[in-house]
Amino acid sequence: MKRLFLFALLGTLLATTVSCDKIEKDQYLIPSGVSGEWFESHASIPKVQRAMVEKYTGVRCVNCPAADEIIHAALEQYNGKLIAVAIHSGVFGRPLGNDPDLRTEDGTQWYETLVGTSTGLPAALVNRGELFNPLGGVNDRIDPIVNNDPKVTMLITSESIVDNEFFSDIHVGFEQDIAEELTLTLLLYEDNIHTTQSIAGGGDIEDYVQNHVLRKVYTDIWGLPVSVARTQGKQYFIRLNLSLPAGCVKDNCHLVAFIAEKESHKILNVAECKL
Repeated sequence: MKRLFLFALLGTLLATTVSCDKIEKDQYLIPSGVSGEWFESHASIPKVQRAMVEKYTGVRCVNCPAADEIIHAALEQYNGKLIAVAIHSGVFGRPLGNDPDLRTEDGTQWYETLVGTSTGLPAALVNRGELFNPLGGVNDRIDPIVNNDPKVTMLITSESIVDNEFFSDIHVGFEQDIAEELTLTLLLYEDNIHTTQSIAGGGDIEDYVQNHVLRKVYTDIWGLPVSVARTQGKQYFIRLNLSLPAGCVKDNCHLVAFIAEKESHKILNVAECKL
């Protein structure tokens, strides 16, 4: 069990820094990274089917800037129905010069399991379907997902507690009965990270802007159990207490939550919010 939550310390912070209505919400707070208690939700959850593109990339990947352009164009085209996460991986992710290393332990495990170290970069997955090279386009992978009605709906919000401590509420609604066991994964990505980046044709860009960079997975990398009645019409939420990773700029960070099938890791739906 990682990232154990210090309940006594949080209680002190809540008592001294937030109003009474937020203290009452303390009953919902649970440790991040473990299976906590789910509560009935009465939130208005948008009935929207979204897709998530995971781009496996690196500052030494000369073709990755071209893939960035394709994915950026898709994000604008799908207008909120597509969420992107860039996972810096493997030898192509080794930093150039004195730049920070954008690889993470959790991202490395995803890379080794879902992509494989023998696969060239860039590589991508949409909702953890078939692996492909995003230089060939992404629309034909996204359209069949976002044009369907969702089986599961999602809403995510976050609220500060004090300084770099905050909590996130993840709401899940069921539009139909689901037999498969499900998991919830929560991660944080950061925009506007300036690094050196190798480019096609040789040479480097000294001030390249990296966006959607995976910085932390708060749950277990394969998610925490969605331990609720997975029946049509039901809605639940769970609250996670979180900390901003060291070195991250809060104003540049977003939270992403997704529901996936436990066995296949196939993503059913995803949602994001600004931190």
